[in-house]
Amino acid sequence: MYAPTDQRGQSKLKILQQLIPNTPALPIGQFSMIVADPPWSYNLRETDATHRGRCPYPSMTDAQIKTMPVGAIAAEQAYLLLWTTNNHLRLAFEVVDTWGFEYKALHTWVKTTKVGDKIRFGIGHYGRNCTEHLLICRKGNAPSFTALGLTDIPTAFHAPPCAHSEKPEAFYGMAERLAEALGGDRIELFARQARPGWQVWGAESGREKC
Repeated sequence: MYAPTDQRGQSKLKILQQLIPNTPALPIGQFSMIVADPPWSYNLRETDATHRGRCPYPSMTDAQIKTMPVGAIAAEQAYLLLWTTNNHLRLAFEVVDTWGFEYKALHTWVKTTKVGDKIRFGIGHYGRNCTEHLLICRKGNAPSFTALGLTDIPTAFHAPPCAHSEKPEAFYGMAERLAEALGGDRIELFARQARPGWQVWGAESGREKC
């Protein structure tokens, strides 16, 4: 799968070998708030051991992500906040449909430098990536942000990145407000750290905050 000299590939393989027998099934429950940050696959990066944008963790295939029974753990009225990248935006909309949710809005995280709030440039063939996107989706007749009294939430925010794929506290502040307004149970899938008041599911949920 990975050449013996491919250090990052061998590291990912070790992680994968530990995860396969230890990954739990999705928890049983009816969650009114679901946050998900799937490990999208970058096939071109995986074939190039020298690619500086190569993911340091195991990814999932498109089919594996689509067939996750996320809709089965959602309450009759629920929100899904689904993170995606520019490369996977179209796929993310397909995932929303197969998980049984309705797309409502797109929120964008503009990545900045830690000092000076300047745009932090990444890599990309059709422009230097400096954003990630959050699909706001609902199931059933979950009330809108406006109906919940959340009239001051913008569809974009600036924040510096932290560890690979970790999301900023500015996002969690918004998610907490929405979850509290909705009521009910909340869960984060593919969580990088444990969070008070949230059930978490993922291989990295014991990490410290950024």
